[in-house]
Amino acid sequence: MTFTPDTSKKSARVRILPSLLAGAASGALTLIDPARFKPCTRRGLVTGSAAAYAAVAWVGSSGSEEYKPGNILRGSLALGLGALGAIATHYSFTLDGKIHQGLLRRGINNPRPLMAVGSGILTAALVLLEPPAEAPDPVAYGNDDGPAEREITTNVRDLVAGMLNATDDFGAAQLREQLKSAKEQHWVGPDEFTCGLTFVVPEDAVRTVPRNFTFPVHADFTTDDGHPMRVSLQVHDGVLDTLLIDVPHEQLDAANTDEDDPFESVTGWPLASTVVYSPEA
Repeated sequence: MTFTPDTSKKSARVRILPSLLAGAASGALTLIDPARFKPCTRRGLVTGSAAAYAAVAWVGSSGSEEYKPGNILRGSLALGLGALGAIATHYSFTLDGKIHQGLLRRGINNPRPLMAVGSGILTAALVLLEPPAEAPDPVAYGNDDGPAEREITTNVRDLVAGMLNATDDFGAAQLREQLKSAKEQHWVGPDEFTCGLTFVVPEDAVRTVPRNFTFPVHADFTTDDGHPMRVSLQVHDGVLDTLLIDVPHEQLDAANTDEDDPFESVTGWPLASTVVYSPEA
């Protein structure tokens, strides 16, 4: 985001009131002389500051769904930040006392108002001069984003045709007609192979009965590293829906215990000449 001089001026005007309020609050607190606190009050403020810093660290380190740090790490962060908070509060009292005594030595009988004014001006200036946070740039969605359609490759068309030609039941005739004009839906971007393909069929296509089912002919093949795999065809609402590569049901137990991932060597759809069409019983 680009900030013009007019934008900067408007942003500064918007921050004037918060900076004045912060300066007034800082000045009012500075009017209170910590040296007049009882020791128990000072210890309570130091302890309270440590607890507040520790709570911020504990809550802030809760993580996200992708990464959740362990309680030991979160506890260490909370203890560390709590200790820093306690030390900072303790030394702020010490610094305040030195400034107060220094002004007294220079002949200022009541230094607290002067210290309050200085603290208020410094705080207001810091808030006012803080650069404005840049709003995130809106995400630009170009014409290349989102799902698109493209022609189905000859290899895939032949593979599906072989499955549909293996039987005349389950609306195979209607599905063969749909395949002639079907296209593939894909997401524009890096063209990486996935073990799933979604069909796009014309709205006026003749639909099958039943409407939703897995076509009862599969295309079985073996990967280069010896894993048996299966291509299945899903029909939804009476039209070609999805082509999937998966592990045959009878091989699921072996695939779950195999050290090798059976999908690692699947880099494309198998050729129709390399599969065995297996009708379900």
